[in-house]
Formats: sequence, C-alpha cells, structure tokens
Amino acid sequence: MTELDAELRARLAAAVRRVCPAWMRDEEDDLTQMALMRLLRAGVPEQLTGTYLSKVAYSAVIDEIRRKKRRQEVGMTPSVDERMADSKVLGPEQLARAGQIGQAVVEAVSELAPDRRRAVTLYLQGYPVPEIAEFLEWDRKKASNAVYRGLTDLREALKARGIDP
Repeated sequence: MTELDAELRARLAAAVRRVCPAWMRDEEDDLTQMALMRLLRAGVPEQLTGTYLSKVAYSAVIDEIRRKKRRQEVGMTPSVDERMADSKVLGPEQLARAGQIGQAVVEAVSELAPDRRRAVTLYLQGYPVPEIAEFLEWDRKKASNAVYRGLTDLREALKARGIDP
C-alpha cells in the first residue's frame, strides 16, 4: 500500500469514526472498507476534500444501518423447541402446537429440491429476492422462480402433513 493510499484510508477512517454511532463501534473497520470501496467504484476525484470524504463515510454508515434494520437476523442454531420456550405469552397447548408446526416446517424445507431449499431458507431468514440472487450468484429471475416455486412446494408439503394456513 502506497503512502497516499495509507493517508486516504486514515482520513476515511477518521470520517467514519466521526459519524459512526456508538453501538456500531466494533464495525468501524468494516465501515471504513465499505466507504473506501464506494470511493474507488465512483472514481477518486483529484481534490479529495474532507467534506467529500465525510459524505462518503456518512452514506456508508447510513446504508449499513438501514441494511441492519431491514433484516433482523435470527440465529438458526437453537432448536425450534428452545426458541418457542422463550415465549411467556403462549400456553402449554400453543407451545406444543407451535413446536410441531416448526418441526414440520424444518422437515418440509429439508425435502425441497436443493436449489429451492437454499432459496427458500434464505427467504425465510428475511433476505429479499435480489440479495438471494446475488448471494447464490444467480440472475434475479432464477432466484425469484426458485423462491416462489419452493414456497409453493413448501405449502403443499405442509398441507400433506395436515398444516393449513
């Protein structure tokens, strides 16, 4: 990395640090990298003013905040029963039924064709179709078809198990 690159990165990191909220402090390096990539994609102007760098840093931070709020991530590691046991509002019958439904969904998803299973799993985790396409390196039409055909298959598999919406 040249001396100019190191200076640019340091200035951009300082700009990110100024606009980054406290709850995202542990992501400052990632945000700096995102801002740097934005800058490189747009083409680095000859005169890099502090104001320009601040705007780039600000937009990178805001986009990351929006992305986090749009997709609330839920870990898939705990079992369905463990996730349902955390709910204090449901009665024992509802908890048992919810556990059965959850298990049926997991089983039905595992029976889908591999491409549809991956697309539906991502969709159920809250990813929109364009991000699924990007993540799986498919075009949008293929991702859209896989998601919606997979959801249709999932509904049919759940109906076969006696679970109707």
